[in-house]
Amino acid sequence: MFQKCGIAIPRGVLVRTDREAQRAAIEIGKEVVIKSQILAGGRGKAGGIKTAETPENAAKIAQEMLGMELEGYKVNSLLVEEKLDIVNELYMGITVDDENGVPIAMISAEGGVEIEEVAKRKPGRIASNHINPLYDMRSYEAINLICQIGLTGEALLSASKILTRLYNVFTAYDARIVEINPLVMTSNGAMIAADARCEIDDNSLFRHPEWQDLRIQRIDNPWEREGVKAGVNYVDLDGDIALMANSAGVAMSLLDIIKDEGGHPACFLDTGGALSKERMKNGIALLLRKAKSDPRVKVILVYTSLVFSLPDTVAGGIIEAIKEVPADIPVMLISAGEEERRKQVHELLKDSGVKIWPSVEKGVREAIGIARQESRNGYIC
Repeated sequence: MFQKCGIAIPRGVLVRTDREAQRAAIEIGKEVVIKSQILAGGRGKAGGIKTAETPENAAKIAQEMLGMELEGYKVNSLLVEEKLDIVNELYMGITVDDENGVPIAMISAEGGVEIEEVAKRKPGRIASNHINPLYDMRSYEAINLICQIGLTGEALLSASKILTRLYNVFTAYDARIVEINPLVMTSNGAMIAADARCEIDDNSLFRHPEWQDLRIQRIDNPWEREGVKAGVNYVDLDGDIALMANSAGVAMSLLDIIKDEGGHPACFLDTGGALSKERMKNGIALLLRKAKSDPRVKVILVYTSLVFSLPDTVAGGIIEAIKEVPADIPVMLISAGEEERRKQVHELLKDSGVKIWPSVEKGVREAIGIARQESRNGYIC
């Protein structure tokens, strides 16, 4: 992405085995740096970035790093890159200033460390400037910003060009943040993005289907991958109560309530508000498939607010999911909203076998009781 926009990067090869790492080091033909490919910062401190002097050493390091747990992620691939002759390291980034509603460019002479640490210890070492999105970043704005960290001459001009190109990456890929850290100056005067990160706004993924596919591939948990495909926010847990709500805040509150009552959630599923029948069906069907494959799951507990969702949408989605994925497991619904809408949902679901509860407290306690095989008979409608 950065290279397409004219930003120089090191020569590198993505590898997944120690033999591939050795071949990559031979191909590069000099000392290399081996970087674990995980979606987390601070890899260097955690042992996820190492230098190899020879191809044989590269193979040994790759063998040690592949499969290791790092910052909560399993390392499945490595980037073998040429080692750069570094004279100086800078930080360069562009993100969204939510308070002002515009992009903001940031640069610092303190590169190679987490920018949050620089902000804490030496806030005066970070220069920043808002960018008018109607005009993009102008050359003089980039030059003025770079001047603030003391660069002059060719270094000033090179860094300002990279900053304007970084803004092109930011806009072309609908990013929330793009960073080069470090942007290195080499002994021959070149400026190279030695490491970088880009976070793309999920709401723009329909314009970048190639990244949507990559996003799914990078998720290790198969149920969480299915959640992305289904258009819901799913987090897998190890309990016995599969939980779903049409609001992230409500779902998180229910997690707390279940835990406070002594229960154990099996997952967190947020469908988002203003439900469609398809999204409701996809969410319930995902939980039913999870329950069929995971014997720990004893009950499905669904909370839905009828303030933003229509009764026929909620009930229709549940009924279609039950038909699509028959499962011998209780499905419970807690509905909130206008009394008339709640009655409509109850009427539509009366022959579905879904248990309906009038309050969160009673619904949660009944779900925990079922999970403990201490369920009371009958249900409230």
